[in-house]
Amino acid sequence: MISSVPEEFASVLWWRAGGFAAAVQYLEMDWPGDDGREQRVSVTSLSEIQDELARAIEAGEQPPAFDLSGVPEQEGVPLAVKNLYYSILSNNPRYKYAYDFNAEVGPDGLLRCTVSYMPYRTGDYPDGFCGVEVDSLRSLIKVARDGLGQENIPIRITNLSLTVDDMNKALQQVGGGYLFCQLNRDGTAITVVPQGGLTLGEARARLAEIDELAEQVFQETVAAGMSQAEQAEALYTYLTQNVDYDFRYYSHPGEMPYESTTAYGALHNNLAICGGYAQAFQTLLEKAGIPCITVSGKAGGENHMWNMARIDGRWLYYDPTGDRGRADYGFLYCGVKGEALDRHTWDADWSNRLSEALFSL
Repeated sequence: MISSVPEEFASVLWWRAGGFAAAVQYLEMDWPGDDGREQRVSVTSLSEIQDELARAIEAGEQPPAFDLSGVPEQEGVPLAVKNLYYSILSNNPRYKYAYDFNAEVGPDGLLRCTVSYMPYRTGDYPDGFCGVEVDSLRSLIKVARDGLGQENIPIRITNLSLTVDDMNKALQQVGGGYLFCQLNRDGTAITVVPQGGLTLGEARARLAEIDELAEQVFQETVAAGMSQAEQAEALYTYLTQNVDYDFRYYSHPGEMPYESTTAYGALHNNLAICGGYAQAFQTLLEKAGIPCITVSGKAGGENHMWNMARIDGRWLYYDPTGDRGRADYGFLYCGVKGEALDRHTWDADWSNRLSEALFSL
């Protein structure tokens, strides 16, 4: 037994405590790294527990058991520690791979915490698990688009640098407002939920109809030989001239159909609010082979959606809602740089990262 004690400790223990008895006492202690042994940490405050929890979550490990004998007020500690977990994730959103948490004090007085990690962070996928590999935001979007006929698309995320928030925000580019895509609770699948009161099949059929409508507009609007900038402006002009704003959004929001928030409202009903304008423009530009994303933020203090498209190698902004009816007077937001969006506020860094991730050359 004594031979298993690290040399730097064994000699000191033997000399100070009188030999064999001290060596046995040493071996009965809980030392980190011993196979099968529970790691324990004595704490005197909640802040010490928080520091240790943050360290464990950062490393993707289970926290040690906490000896609370030095904590003055122990009643309600499990709930307080669970609130610490929420605080850690709030201050460090990249830790959201730690998707669940439990804290209990056992009969021995030790506080034991259990963190549930998404398998992509720990590699702990269930035996026999099969999922489409996802190594980037681009591949995540492709997998989602290819699997829109399923309610759950199993995935295996292989890139540890991907964050839960970024993946869920990127998935907002999929589904055209009729299919809502997001990671499931443990990050092993993309869930696909129909919107607007439709079934999954009806939502897919609606997206197919939007695609047909966009193709028709593209064929009627874009002429051979047009440059990318000319194609984008022609399609932008079509939207701003032919689509009216659905002012029921302000006057009678309960009467406004869901369609007005989608490209279907813009391309079929010629009536939409900002989401419909932006998604319609994105769909039209895709017909032209022009990379485009929707951008969410605020304009004049109100929630708003517009577009960012790569024209001749440059990423520029378009706000067809803001320019509706202005074709004869001159557009304000047609193919402009971010500085021109003086009424808009948005996470420009995220838009830049997403656009480059999805459409990098």
